[in-house]
Amino acid sequence: MTRVDTKECTWSFEQIYDEYKTAIYNYVYHLVGDREQADDLTQDTFLKAFRALPKMDSNLKLSAWLYRIATNTAYDALRRKKLIAWLPWQDLDHEPADAENADPQEVYGTTELVRAALKRMPQQYRAALLLYTQEGFTYSEIAQTLNIAESGVKMYLSRARQSFREHYRALEQGGARR
Repeated sequence: MTRVDTKECTWSFEQIYDEYKTAIYNYVYHLVGDREQADDLTQDTFLKAFRALPKMDSNLKLSAWLYRIATNTAYDALRRKKLIAWLPWQDLDHEPADAENADPQEVYGTTELVRAALKRMPQQYRAALLLYTQEGFTYSEIAQTLNIAESGVKMYLSRARQSFREHYRALEQGGARR
């Protein structure tokens, strides 16, 4: 077992990896929308974390730090591809209120509208919204992850919700194809 000593704390990297690998993979997958790429980026995230961990302070907020590395790693890959793909809310474990009785065509249409609306949102707002709604991060954790002031998180989330609503309504009125 590899142990990493930071000032007064001893981290077991294997324990960190075991505890966070699934959550980081899911988060990265939701950012990039490709399972193979998400797997590669998750490995890159933990490699970067392993290399940087010995330099970190003992009062490190581990989860926020790992998510920040994952966010930056995914954004770097997306910038290289110049493609940002987001999954619809239904794919993020959010079920329609009446999923069993819903018309499959209607659900599919809604899914496409959600996907298109999310794609049109600025990436920093999408990330904040995903961290808050999907990962359950606090404002403080979102601030650390996205490297913004904690006071700015509320504004990011407000703008993210507004942006999503505007894009969704426009697509709903004008058609989802474009």
